Amino acid sequence: TAASRSAAQSISAIESAIVARLQDKCGDLVDRVYTAAEVAQLEEQLQLTPSITVLYNGYRPATDIAGGVIQGVIFSFLVVVAVKNAAGSHRSAGVRGDASSIVDAAIEALVNFRAYDGAGSILRLADAPGASFSDIGFAYYPLQFDITRTYRGKP
Repeated sequence: TAASRSAAQSISAIESAIVARLQDKCGDLVDRVYTAAEVAQLEEQLQLTPSITVLYNGYRPATDIAGGVIQGVIFSFLVVVAVKNAAGSHRSAGVRGDASSIVDAAIEALVNFRAYDGAGSILRLADAPGASFSDIGFAYYPLQFDITRTYRGKP
């Protein structure tokens, strides 16, 4: 349907805007800003680090207006900072230190960033899952950003 195509286009456009913003504001801190499609094609050990990956993380409905004729949709994106310890251990304080400056820069780049024109188009920091660690020494620090898009139903 037209509405689902519009939502898919919104997701793609928002993802592209987030990636471009991170490349512009954090490019000197990371080797690469990946999209979900790019990182999905890589074996973990081949990814460049430090890096940031932008992943669409689903949606949830926001409040509706006028008896449901106008509906807000909150789209969520994970921005995942990846670092690798040369020694191969994620428990090292060095890994956390490497990630810290990138996490700070990503938050500063994206909080209140307007990812598209329209009402509710500003990214807002939201609750995110905790860090995760791989057996081969990669550490992943996720941030979540939410953005709202408003849709008007058609009769």
